[in-house]
Amino acid sequence: MAGLYDLVHITDPDATQKYWFRAAKGFYSDAAIATATGVVVSTDAADLKRPLTPVFELIRAGVLKNAVLTAVGTGGKRYRVKLHYAVGKSATVEAAMLALNVPNVAGKASSGAAFKSFGTTTNVTSRS
Repeated sequence: MAGLYDLVHITDPDATQKYWFRAAKGFYSDAAIATATGVVVSTDAADLKRPLTPVFELIRAGVLKNAVLTAVGTGGKRYRVKLHYAVGKSATVEAAMLALNVPNVAGKASSGAAFKSFGTTTNVTSRS
């Protein structure tokens, strides 16, 4: 799976600690992820040597939420996307996530599908 994942970090809401983990790529651009979640792809060579924190531990600690998002395409087609996203300082982070468009689903164009709602928003025992 190493080729499908990139090293990223997330800073907790009080900006005192960074968590390191691998996040799946493919649905969102780096910029979209950073805007909506605060997750930033690391390019620093020293960062790449850091040990990773398992995603499920971040969920258990309340740093990440485990969500199922429903996207509705322009043709009425529906998509369900499972996503680990950061808990923001305010609801504006979730609002930004809802405003994102889905570039593709399973490698196929989504006809401009946009997220309409969150499904299950928290599952502290889930593994990525």
